[in-house]
Amino acid sequence: MHTVPPAPAKRRRALWVATGVAGLTGVVGLAALGGLAARDDPSDDAQRLSDQHSATARQNVSDAGRAQDDGRNADEDAERHGGQDPGEQDDWSGQDDWSAGGGRPEGKGEDRRDAEQARVQEVPCNPDRLIAAITRANADNGGTLKLARGCTYTLTVNSGLGGNGLPPITQNITIKGEGSTLVRAASATPFRFFDVVSGGHLRLSDLTLTGGNGLTGGAILVERGGSAEIAKSRLVNNDALAAGGAIENEGTTVLDHSVLTNNTAILAGGAINNTGLLKIAESKIAGNVAGAAGGAINNFTGTVVVHKTAITGNRSVGAGGGIASEGGIVDLDETEVTDNTTGVTGGGIGVLNGQLNLRHSTVARNASVGGGGGIANTSGLLLSSTVTIDDSKITENFTDGLGGGGILNVDLTPALGGTASLTVRNSEIVKNKATFGGGIRNINGTVTLTNAKIINNTALAPNGGGGINTNTNITAVDPTTVIVGNRPNNCAGTGTVTNCFG
Repeated sequence: MHTVPPAPAKRRRALWVATGVAGLTGVVGLAALGGLAARDDPSDDAQRLSDQHSATARQNVSDAGRAQDDGRNADEDAERHGGQDPGEQDDWSGQDDWSAGGGRPEGKGEDRRDAEQARVQEVPCNPDRLIAAITRANADNGGTLKLARGCTYTLTVNSGLGGNGLPPITQNITIKGEGSTLVRAASATPFRFFDVVSGGHLRLSDLTLTGGNGLTGGAILVERGGSAEIAKSRLVNNDALAAGGAIENEGTTVLDHSVLTNNTAILAGGAINNTGLLKIAESKIAGNVAGAAGGAINNFTGTVVVHKTAITGNRSVGAGGGIASEGGIVDLDETEVTDNTTGVTGGGIGVLNGQLNLRHSTVARNASVGGGGGIANTSGLLLSSTVTIDDSKITENFTDGLGGGGILNVDLTPALGGTASLTVRNSEIVKNKATFGGGIRNINGTVTLTNAKIINNTALAPNGGGGINTNTNITAVDPTTVIVGNRPNNCAGTGTVTNCFG
């Protein structure tokens, strides 16, 4: 899976597609959580979309003004749920570490930006003028474009360059949206808006992208070696035939004070599919849908860092109603993962052979059919998977299937090596519900609890272990950990839990 480097003319994208769950008495197996590779050639995206899309993809936007209003309403909601007002600055704002173009020699980046500011080009409310302005900026080694305030630029023609409505971004280009909207006309053939190629860098601010429709990346594709910064913007009602309903990121993408809502991917990543470096701050990702894994975000072997963001109300058919991650790293800080659902495992977050770090965050009111209402951590095939939770709350999540209302921790192939490892420190697992293991269900994995509170969780099965259900001994439980008030009992299963009584 995704082991052969891509040929220059083709990109290989691996997408995590969860196909099902099966449980057996005493010996529990999860059906394959495998990889599905999607290949595409930028030169024939448009033809393939024309051939395939009419029977599968839906047309989302017929009224650009209404879509813009939807995005702005969601933006206001993001300020309530995701953090501070967009006009404020926090510790992350302006830091080099959060710049998609970081790593440049000191001073040179500022010189380049000064030069760009000196040649700001105002773009009239005309899509043809926007296309011409981007073409010229590419030819002039970059530039800054300022759109007409409040304008709706309706794009009607696929450029024929990889299924894009606008010229590919090959240089360092800034687009100041000024509250404008880019929309694909309802009668237009499918295309995304932006393709940032290797060596290109795109900065977007105060802009709405709606109605985009690409094979990968319904609104934006960031290729390997490319980078994008998206600030105070709205990506609404975009679709991908494969992955990344709004964004396909294979390079580096930074999302700040932005809203991604009501985007759809037929396969993975309802809002974002990531195989590169993705950083998100002070944003909201809500109401997105994936036909396979990752209702909001699907991460395959990449790195995702999220700060002060709301990931809420997303849905996936496969694993990870909010976030799905295979073989990569996901780091969440001061983030809310709430009200997401999946038909397989990991209502809030699903991790397969990867790493999840959760700090000062909340995972609440998520649901799954297969197991792990809040979080599912799964290892297999000689590989390990690790979840570390610090100063966080896992609450009011639900699942049936394998159980683990709060957290499911399972090693599919213990005889082959590797392990599923769960560490909970200074955190609460409360008011979750499942068939087995209302708080935690552990199958062949390892669990470490330090100053954890596992309280008032419920198992629906008789003797199901309202707090913890485990088939292996859990001995790394410090004396400050509290496991009480769970129904019908605190701990159950063929394994024992230190410091758990009743």
